Amino acid sequence: MAQSVSNDALWVKLSEIDKKLDELSIAQELSIPIHEQAEIKPDFNNVKDEIITEVKGEIQILGMSNGSHFEANRKNIQLLNDNILKILNIVSRIRKQQKETVESKIEDKGNYFNFWFFKVRKTALVITILGLPVFILTLFCMKQQNDYLRLMDEYRKQDVAIQKLDGELKALEEKSLKKQ
Repeated sequence: MAQSVSNDALWVKLSEIDKKLDELSIAQELSIPIHEQAEIKPDFNNVKDEIITEVKGEIQILGMSNGSHFEANRKNIQLLNDNILKILNIVSRIRKQQKETVESKIEDKGNYFNFWFFKVRKTALVITILGLPVFILTLFCMKQQNDYLRLMDEYRKQDVAIQKLDGELKALEEKSLKKQ
């Protein structure tokens, strides 16, 4: 029971005892004549001594309770610090392993072609090799389109020239028919 008593409860109890003592002393002074107070005074001193010993006992219990709370808090804080340090160590090991795996992947010699002054990734080389024919085919298609447009323009010019010649030929035929 002593360790489950809180500080506030002890102080409340002490203040209640103090109020009761004040009330008792006022009531005794009013109700008991002076000559009877001399006879009761030794009993009051005994009660006062009992109250003082009880208060000292309560203070001692309060001190033990506070000490146990501080000790429990100290243990909890130490456990938290230990847990935080363990987690920090685990996280640092995980980060170190991640860096090592990334570096090993980057420096893996199977993924690179070593040329004189530089390294080329195999995937980049494959993409370049496959992209080059696409680029060449695109250029070839553009040249074909250009040649087709030139032929169409030439055909249109020839068609216009043929129509002019047809018109002149018809005009000459009409002239020769009129002359005959």
